[in-house]
Amino acid sequence: MASEFNINDLQLKYLELETLLDITNELNSFDQISVLLQEILVKSCGVLNASSGIILIEDDNSDVLHIGADFNIDISVLKGLIFNKRKGIISEINESRKALNIKIEDDSFLSKTRCKFGLIAPFLDKKNLVGVIIVFDKESRQGLSPFHDSDANMLSAIATQASVAYNNIKLIENIKEAKTFNDNVMQSIVTGVFTTNLMGEINHINRAAIAIINLDKEYVLGNHYEYVFESNEFITQLITKCELESATISESQILLECNGKSTTVNISVSPLMNDYNEPIGSVVAMEDLSNLDKLKSTFKKYVSKQIVDQLLENDEMLNLGGQEQEATILFSDIRGFTSMSETMAPNEVVETLNDYFNLMIEIIFKYNGTLDKIIGDALMVIYGAPNSIEQDTENSVLTAIEMQEKLIQFNQDRIINLKQPIKIGIGINRGKVISGNIGSKQQMNFTVIGDSVNLASRLCSVAAANEIIVSDAVWKKVKHLKSFKSKKLTPVKVKGKVKPIEIKEIQYNRPEFQYELAYEKIEQFLLLNLPQQYTYHTIEHIRDVVIQSERIAKKEKIEKSIIQDIKLAAWLHDVGYIWEPQRHEVRGAEYATAILNEMKFPKSKISLITGMIMATKIPQSPKNHYEQIICDADLDYLGRDDYDTNSNNLLQEIELVKKLTPKERLQIQEKFLKAHTYFTTTSQKLRNQNKNIVLNKIQQQLKNK
Repeated sequence: MASEFNINDLQLKYLELETLLDITNELNSFDQISVLLQEILVKSCGVLNASSGIILIEDDNSDVLHIGADFNIDISVLKGLIFNKRKGIISEINESRKALNIKIEDDSFLSKTRCKFGLIAPFLDKKNLVGVIIVFDKESRQGLSPFHDSDANMLSAIATQASVAYNNIKLIENIKEAKTFNDNVMQSIVTGVFTTNLMGEINHINRAAIAIINLDKEYVLGNHYEYVFESNEFITQLITKCELESATISESQILLECNGKSTTVNISVSPLMNDYNEPIGSVVAMEDLSNLDKLKSTFKKYVSKQIVDQLLENDEMLNLGGQEQEATILFSDIRGFTSMSETMAPNEVVETLNDYFNLMIEIIFKYNGTLDKIIGDALMVIYGAPNSIEQDTENSVLTAIEMQEKLIQFNQDRIINLKQPIKIGIGINRGKVISGNIGSKQQMNFTVIGDSVNLASRLCSVAAANEIIVSDAVWKKVKHLKSFKSKKLTPVKVKGKVKPIEIKEIQYNRPEFQYELAYEKIEQFLLLNLPQQYTYHTIEHIRDVVIQSERIAKKEKIEKSIIQDIKLAAWLHDVGYIWEPQRHEVRGAEYATAILNEMKFPKSKISLITGMIMATKIPQSPKNHYEQIICDADLDYLGRDDYDTNSNNLLQEIELVKKLTPKERLQIQEKFLKAHTYFTTTSQKLRNQNKNIVLNKIQQQLKNK
């Protein structure tokens, strides 16, 4: 009997192994997880005579499991239930890692299936639980029964093989997902990228690179890079150099010629390495410099934003070639700049031109002008090309007027800083021109050419400093506008023209002297140039004199226009300390005369201001009411609470030349206060009493010495 039992047992084992082998072979043929899980469950239920079953599979990066497959069971009763690796029967199988017989009624979740018996086995990935298979109610001749130990062994074996198949498919899916992700990233990159293998064959390329190379993807992939770039030897040399040196090679602004398309690119070639830092090919990145944003940002340095946007709407307008059209051309030129630059250092010449161009080009762009070129110190500006509007000629005249007006303010700053003013002449003409991109594929310029351009240049030569000369064609276009006024000039004969040319000078209002701007610029000049060693004659003292002079002038009922001049004199009264401290009033008056004459200041006002500066010389000697005001403002501190601070600063300054004893310091103060007089009623009422208190205090100190 024992021998017969062993044979039966052996036959059963053989049957189990045969069944397991069949299942294993079938499982390895699937490539989708959902199909695999369903097949595992059906086979398991069939082999074990189970009436139903489910497979629970983990969610990615989570302890939660969801139903991955079901057989002959109403899974709606399990809807909304959360199976967790750390709870219930799943927790037990996670700890034991082997098949277990379970009583369904003992599990609050599984009991909802109304099954009686269950058998559960784990799906493992190495040592990690990735899922479980649960079969319910073994069917036999006696009805539903629990599962045997042999059933548990069989389900464990099936689960082990199923785990291998599941993990293999999962790995393949992860690889595919990563590849898809990388492909999507590569395709979304605006920089062109392609890779080569060790044989030099291109094995990957993104959309941006396809667009740059201008070849079909099918043609590029699998071909050697030398074949793909046979007309671009420079590219092949870069890749070859990278392969030989195993180093990144970069080049800028390379002209790429592919299949009839020219593209300028920045190119970088880097070695491609595997996990063992061994070369497996190259990766090539190409930055398309014709990219719209780059083109806009570059082009806007030369033309206004509106013109850039219009140009980029039509790619054809960026090709070599030209067309005839009406346009208005403005030329401006700095008068006498050659002789001026001969007296300047090279860096000062460059700084002057940059400051000037920054101001002028801002105005040009404001009125939609296209800066054609900078020729030395001259500017050539186009209105109406490549695109025209009705206001083109009007805009050119508005540009010229504002250039002249802004230059007056610009020169005010230069004159205050003892720099020569810049004066320009402007000529404007309107007529037929040829406009377009002229040059080569490597470099082209948008410009206009023709007789109308030449005439505009010659009108600029005719214009004197501060003048705007326009042709008759320009004036006819704008004369209906009330904002423009002109003065007819004698016709001029220009080179290339038989008859003299009718011209007019555009009249414009020269801005009045900008007092507030002058105050600001003088303050900056003082801050930059006043000697640093002085403790009293500082910018703080000058600011105080400005404040006090305005206060006193208002109290004395001085009219507003004169108060502006008094403040200007206050800002300038100590400027002479920059050059000659001992005769600073004289030097200050000379500086004021020079800069105010250059700024076309009225002679009477210049005399008034220099008189106020000279009146502050000690002993003060004012000759009129205005000079009295600035004198009182200059020494206002003598009757103020901050006398000690100001006096000490002045004495420290004196000691730069001669050391003083304490008694000498007191004697100097006594002598100065006794000799001093406030001239205006305002200062006498406000400061005399306190000044006398200070004097008495000093005299008392001298008695105690």
